[in-house]
Amino acid sequence: MTAPVRTYLQADVKCYHCGHISGVVRVDRGIPNATSMFKAVNSEAETAVRSPSSLRCLRCNGSTFTDEFEVRHEYARIDFLEDRPRRGRPPKRLAEQRRGIA
Repeated sequence: MTAPVRTYLQADVKCYHCGHISGVVRVDRGIPNATSMFKAVNSEAETAVRSPSSLRCLRCNGSTFTDEFEVRHEYARIDFLEDRPRRGRPPKRLAEQRRGIA
């Protein structure tokens, strides 16, 4: 198995008043004084946050808390269709391409 590209801590941000999950907070692991990043629900953009306690609920504007932080790993994407040298018999499509060229 390959080594992770990025390791971070992630926790849900929940409202004390209505229980709505406003988004997630991510903090890079192993970096001292790392900036917390907040990603709202149904949004692709991440915004920097000074502290997770400064966040407000997106529904009722109430105070929020973070659930227990979990360790998450991000791995590099693997392209299985990449044509790289391999051992053994070549795939049929490559053999046909080579026959057409030669």
